[in-house]
Amino acid sequence: MNGLLIANKNQESRDQLASLFDQSEYQVVKADAVANALEGIINKDIQVVVIDGHYDEQNIVKLIPLLKKCNRNISIILVSDEMPIDLERRIRKEGIFYHALKTAGEDNGEEIRQAVSYAFKKYEENTTIQAATRRKEKAMFPIKSMLSTIAITLMLVTPAFAVDTAQTYSSGILVMLLVGFCGLLIVAQLVPAVLVLFGLTKAAVQGASEKNKHQV
Repeated sequence: MNGLLIANKNQESRDQLASLFDQSEYQVVKADAVANALEGIINKDIQVVVIDGHYDEQNIVKLIPLLKKCNRNISIILVSDEMPIDLERRIRKEGIFYHALKTAGEDNGEEIRQAVSYAFKKYEENTTIQAATRRKEKAMFPIKSMLSTIAITLMLVTPAFAVDTAQTYSSGILVMLLVGFCGLLIVAQLVPAVLVLFGLTKAAVQGASEKNKHQV
């Protein structure tokens, strides 16, 4: 059920404004002050508030954010006489849905009816979007939990696969020893060959010396 609050200190004006919605499907609540219907706003039984009458500048500026805290999707329609531009900018900045100027005749009533109708549609759109967002977040929660679990598991398992500096140092020594041993094998293989080559060279030199002596 769409709940509509009409707040006006003057009972006659309040009843007159409420009569605009006699043929509507809205559940109209009339009060001389918004505070008297605060419970319905908090419980979200009231989705649109029409504030009619004269209000102090500071009070109206403070009232709008308070209502938004009770229900951030609530639509607030202000019906008043002309007000200073600065004040109108301030209340629009606070999140007022629509500001209607008081005029005589049927035109003003039709304007307010259309504003209220659009306010309910906007309220439904916002609540639908938020509900879809909550469902999406709820659906994503298991996936996020799984990803978090995997991340934590990897953080715990990674140290087991991390390179131990002591092992690295020991492995380096073993590699150096292996390379040195291979070097010794190579040297051991080369020494006999060098000795043989040295012996052959020495024998050749001695043979050449003896041959020269015999020629002399």
